[in-house]
Amino acid sequence: MARVHFSVCGIGLGHASRCRPIIFEAIKRGHEVSISTYGDAVGYFERLGLSVLKVPSIDYGRDAQGAVSIKATILHNVFLPLKVVAQTLIEARIIEESGADAVVSDTRASAVLASRLTGIPSTLILNQYNVLLQKDRLPRLAAFFEDIINSFTVAWSLSHRLLIADYPPPLIISKENLRMREVDEPRAEYVGPILERLPGDYPPRGKLKEKLGFDPSIPLVAVIPTGPYPDRIRFRDLMMPLLHRQKDFQAIMTGVVGGQIKEGVRLVEWYEDEYELLAASDVVVTRAGQTLAAKALAFNCRLVVVPIPRQTEQESNAKSLAENRVAIILKEGDLSVENLSASVKRALDEIEAAALRRYSSFAANVRPVERILEMILSP
Repeated sequence: MARVHFSVCGIGLGHASRCRPIIFEAIKRGHEVSISTYGDAVGYFERLGLSVLKVPSIDYGRDAQGAVSIKATILHNVFLPLKVVAQTLIEARIIEESGADAVVSDTRASAVLASRLTGIPSTLILNQYNVLLQKDRLPRLAAFFEDIINSFTVAWSLSHRLLIADYPPPLIISKENLRMREVDEPRAEYVGPILERLPGDYPPRGKLKEKLGFDPSIPLVAVIPTGPYPDRIRFRDLMMPLLHRQKDFQAIMTGVVGGQIKEGVRLVEWYEDEYELLAASDVVVTRAGQTLAAKALAFNCRLVVVPIPRQTEQESNAKSLAENRVAIILKEGDLSVENLSASVKRALDEIEAAALRRYSSFAANVRPVERILEMILSP
């Protein structure tokens, strides 16, 4: 049996949640697994009963209103080169001490560099190849810092294998952030969303709503906060009062400590089976993170996306989803009871089932977990 080291980006929960099925399948097959990460992903893996080795963190900065701030990002990462060097050395030590036969890096340049230092082959999983920053404020400084950040993505070309956890063109979600160098574009393999379950594993949507205690004749909307902890808390606090005041749909929202049920609105801290939640929901209202959007589309969910203000990746994702006619964009500054209800109604009325089927059909016909493990463990 092999020893596999997983090095996972810890910004938000998307990277960790898509590595989860690969890690558990590897363990199920008898392989030994080690995990290194930082930030939100540490608690996520620990709640799953998995041991984690913590490494120095990297994140973007926010202003007082919660929007991405170039100044705060630069200040937060003023020692970025040193952080990457420190991460690389720590990863190299972990790889050597664990006796790893293979390295899986989910958006961690340091892990790819460490795999080269130790001579252990790496499989890189990405949905964001490059970083784009807003340049309408401090354009020269933003462009300069963007170049610094993207200089580290040269490491992507040093990986032994490159897998893209996104739908293939023209269905691609992270279109702008997946513009690759010529050396990487031909070797990149689009494996789609990395799922543990598929819609066929659950009863039809109407019956599942009824099973969960909802009226099958009324649209069910899942409101799912995503992203780093401060962004999840902000989204939760913005959405909660709106859900209590609307009367047009049933709703369930995750991320609410203590939880409550009131007039067709169910607030929960954690939904154990996220795929069951997607299978039951007609519409998903969330930020514009790639991982959850990809999962929701695999389950034929219409999307209302509220991108984090000035977070270029999310704004780009939202644009791609809208262009492919599977999402309605609702800007954070426009959030109100009326606009939320109108956006949900538009999603139900304007997003056609045929557009959703393009995504769910692809997801139903690939087996990314098996494919990734096959590549990880191949000579």
